[in-house]
Amino acid sequence: MKNIYILMAFIVLLNACKHSKHTEKAEQPDSINYKLDTVRYKALHEELLLNGVVAFDEGLVDRVFPLVSGTVESVDVSLGDYVKKGQSLATVISSDISDYINDYKRDKNAYDIAKRKVETSEELYKAKFLSETELITARKDFETASDQLKRSAEILKIYGAENKDKPYFSVVSPIAGYVVEKNINQGMELRSDHSEPIFVVSSLNKVWVLANVYESDIAQVKQGQEVLINTIVYPEKDFKGTISKVGNLLDADSKVLKVRIELDNSDGLLKPDMFTTIHLHLSPSEKFLAVPSKAVVFDKDKYFVIVKTAKGFEVREVKVIKDTSAFSFIGGEIKEGDQVVTEGSLLLYNEING
Repeated sequence: MKNIYILMAFIVLLNACKHSKHTEKAEQPDSINYKLDTVRYKALHEELLLNGVVAFDEGLVDRVFPLVSGTVESVDVSLGDYVKKGQSLATVISSDISDYINDYKRDKNAYDIAKRKVETSEELYKAKFLSETELITARKDFETASDQLKRSAEILKIYGAENKDKPYFSVVSPIAGYVVEKNINQGMELRSDHSEPIFVVSSLNKVWVLANVYESDIAQVKQGQEVLINTIVYPEKDFKGTISKVGNLLDADSKVLKVRIELDNSDGLLKPDMFTTIHLHLSPSEKFLAVPSKAVVFDKDKYFVIVKTAKGFEVREVKVIKDTSAFSFIGGEIKEGDQVVTEGSLLLYNEING
């Protein structure tokens, strides 16, 4: 019997030690893992949710057309590649370039002849074997030949035919950006009057999001409004944008109005054709206590927050009145000025109730 009492005392002592250790962890959280925020009253913003898709900023798109006719010798880039301004996209063997090279060689020959003639005329004029009129004529002929050669050289430069022995035309990128469309293959025949671009290059430093607004919501959407945008790829990241244009015509089939949102994409995360959800905050109404959305823990069909007190941390049940992309509006055992855990709230909740 005595042994049984000793065993029971040992179990009680062990549980007390565990409880003491558990409480110590709850009361002394790692400051690196847990962050706090203050409960405050905020006006409840109703939120309009829109669907949209990422698109190119048309002001940052360049469509590349063939300037000459010919056969595609090589394609130097692939769809999605990043290219620098002036970088070669493709090489074309062109009879047009062949003609320009022949013109250059003819003008170069004429220039060399005119140069030798004016040099000889200068010497003859000094020796008084040539009249001033003949010298002036030689100088004018040389000037004309020089101007014509410059024009021919400039044409070759424009068409990227620096190699004056081979009829190659280099298709180059007009801007730095990504190859977002490629309609060219090796061996393909091109015409200078081709109506479709062979490449489309776009900078993605800024992008558009094209959103659909149903007829019942049109009155709530205004140009200049700021919005938050989420994507399937980055569900936890908020992208900030501004409505730059509200369309004037409803789509005949879907009965939606198109709205254009501009946003910074200098980190390159957003890609064209990504689906998005747009959060549009409407005019504020009544004020409620609010905490960052990360502070609220959902468990067993109830909502909780973790409040920092003088003795440590307490789990308190709350009622969520409204959730937005940034804040949860709540009521319950909580008051303005309370400190709640935001970052790491779920970890601490599990630690306390583990």
